Amino acid sequence: MKPKVSVIVPCYNSAKTVEKTLDSLRNQTLKELEIIVVNDGSTDNTEQVLMTYQAQYPDCNLNVYSKQNEGIAECRNYALTKVNGEYIGFLDSDDYAETKMFEKLYQCAIDNNAQVVVSDFYWENSKGTTLQKEGPYEIGTDMMVHLFATLWNKLYQTSFIQSLDFKFPYGDRYEDACYLYCMVPHVERLAFTNEAYVHYVQHETSITHTNNNLVKNMIDVFQIILKYYKEHHFYDAYKDALEYIHIKFFLGNSFLRSARIQDKEDREKTIQMGWDLLNKEFPNWHQNPYLKSLGGMKNKYFSLVRDWNIKLFAWFFRHFKSDNL
Repeated sequence: MKPKVSVIVPCYNSAKTVEKTLDSLRNQTLKELEIIVVNDGSTDNTEQVLMTYQAQYPDCNLNVYSKQNEGIAECRNYALTKVNGEYIGFLDSDDYAETKMFEKLYQCAIDNNAQVVVSDFYWENSKGTTLQKEGPYEIGTDMMVHLFATLWNKLYQTSFIQSLDFKFPYGDRYEDACYLYCMVPHVERLAFTNEAYVHYVQHETSITHTNNNLVKNMIDVFQIILKYYKEHHFYDAYKDALEYIHIKFFLGNSFLRSARIQDKEDREKTIQMGWDLLNKEFPNWHQNPYLKSLGGMKNKYFSLVRDWNIKLFAWFFRHFKSDNL
């Protein structure tokens, strides 16, 4: 029977967490589900855990692949060549899903003939669990501005994904943001469930919370996005929205991570690279219409940043440990 949904799970040194992830998929109420797990050259016993799980649950339609270590982006690109489902979902190997997730997302996709379905999700860490709403928003520039650049709280029509002329860019950081932002101008049919299904588990040692020179991947990723929009003649229509997401990343959450890089020289270099890219590409970004129209303290802070005080803000975020950008 052809699966309705293929769920892609990249794995790297996930022996301690992946069983919980797989349990949440095996117990889905949508039974026409294909699970595609790619072991990215793990150095722990992840592969053994996966093979044992596959043998223990032979009826859960689990397909395990192992490849040399190339990073999460190449894991996802590889997995996309293996899908058989009408729709594609993603789940990271330290996160888990509510049991009705893919039944609900699939039904929403069918009811709305949607290319992309968006749901809410939960932030989960040692302090507890917090609901994160996403949407609703319209297709086009509204989607770019308000999109949460996370793959795993969404469902994607396979034929739509296969029609796109780009892949995940090589690397371990911001590759999902790159993929989603390049997808935005192609989305014509979008739907929302207004329910939360994914538990995004934050670990202090996870890739997105390790502050090292991998943060520089952000520079490469945004250059790829800009190049894509210019070459495909989307740039003019999306200029204000592109400018805003550059502000949001280079002065927001990613700026916070850059500010926490331990090595001072590397930290200052990384912050300066992002600042230079923002100002070179968008020299008048302080006049961005979204900074005023969206309001809020975050956008007010963005508006205050200047060349002379960026180091002061970096010092503040490094010492006061704010996570609200």
